[in-house]
Amino acid sequence: MRIFISYRREDSAGHTGRLFDSLRTRFGDDHVFMDLSNIDSGQDFNDTIQQAIRSADVVLAIIGREWLTCTRNGQRRLDDPNDLVRAEISTALERQVPVIPVLINGAVPPAEQTLPGSLSALARRDAHEITDERWTYDVDRLIAAMQKLAGPSVARWPRWASLAALVATLLAVGAGGYVYSRSRPQAPEALPITDAPPRTAQLAGTWTAAVDYPWGVQMTERFVFTVDRTMLSGTASFLGVPRGIVDGTIEGERFRFQTRTTELRGDQELPITHRYTGRFVREAIELTMQSEGRTTEVPVTFTAARGQ
Repeated sequence: MRIFISYRREDSAGHTGRLFDSLRTRFGDDHVFMDLSNIDSGQDFNDTIQQAIRSADVVLAIIGREWLTCTRNGQRRLDDPNDLVRAEISTALERQVPVIPVLINGAVPPAEQTLPGSLSALARRDAHEITDERWTYDVDRLIAAMQKLAGPSVARWPRWASLAALVATLLAVGAGGYVYSRSRPQAPEALPITDAPPRTAQLAGTWTAAVDYPWGVQMTERFVFTVDRTMLSGTASFLGVPRGIVDGTIEGERFRFQTRTTELRGDQELPITHRYTGRFVREAIELTMQSEGRTTEVPVTFTAARGQ
């Protein structure tokens, strides 16, 4: 199955990155397209995206609370015919590629009268909600919905491909039997049994990063990771204060975790959740952090190096 993810960075980058990681783990790197991860240097941005949509089996339209109202230069972005998100979804609808609206962070389905004409059909698509509390369950339901929408066309092989696969299998079996009969008198050499951990096992230890926050503050943040198979724990500082890691998981070559704190507004203490996603970049790690509940929820991306 080939999946195209359409999203607006300032609206849902953190959740979209987490969903991208979950889908990549299930379907593989080459079957999930998201602009930041799948466009190489030198490629034409629009052409690459249009081609990816045309070849997709399903398009996920990620909708957060600001998706409908995001503006640029005083104009709602969806009203701009050149807006990339508008172009992605309208192209999918025109080409009759199945589109699933995916609601995150408490968003509601957009009403048809609030959408440009080229997107009005989106309001008639069944929306799928993903919540932080039921993330794995909701993603599994989304995958089931995608597979149902994509239908038999995803699994259908042309007859020649089936025949070729059968011939290849028979040849492999025959060759294997021949090699076995020739080598049977000799005792086979024992192969070493290895259980090499994924590269993310190297996360264990201390990492530091200079983080430029969107409100104009730069802080040196410190991350102390403990790794136990696919579980990640430890501490991650925010504004220089260490905070305990919760819900830390490792999926393949990527990882994610959360920290929680409170923010004082007037005489109220409001809960804040900081969501991190990360991956290795050579000998460093690249992290994206998005705070939920703060007055500023713009995602921050930075690189951390090993050491104090």
